[in-house]
Amino acid sequence: MSQREFMIILAHTHICTACRTRLLEDPQGVLPGRPLSAEERERLAGLKFEDYLTPEALTRAVGVTVADLEAYRDQGVVRLRHL
Repeated sequence: MSQREFMIILAHTHICTACRTRLLEDPQGVLPGRPLSAEERERLAGLKFEDYLTPEALTRAVGVTVADLEAYRDQGVVRLRHL
């Protein structure tokens, strides 16, 4: 399980609408090959458009804190890691 990879994907889809759309429309198509646990894949695949309306809703939907999301959001790798 790679909590780091999970957070990178979560933070990236929070700021990149194109990748967010890809994840929401076809999670099984964009997640293979990524070092995620089955639980992390399920959490990402279960996200809905409404979960992205606020950082609080997003973090509540996947069970992390807003502080965790914010800590990853400003990292360079997050901005560049397209799905």
